[in-house]
Amino acid sequence: MKVFYEEILVGEVVTNRSLTVDEALELIGFNEEKFIEENGFDDVDYNDFKLVY
Repeated sequence: MKVFYEEILVGEVVTNRSLTVDEALELIGFNEEKFIEENGFDDVDYNDFKLVY
């Protein structure tokens, strides 16, 4: 599965089950502060994450 924030690919997870966004972000080692800095955002809205299987 691919984890997107808006249209930005954040990471990929290989799984054989459904995951929540929080679980997927944990598995890819998501660093919110680094992501915000690298993409020039002020904040992250967790409602803008999506999982694509």
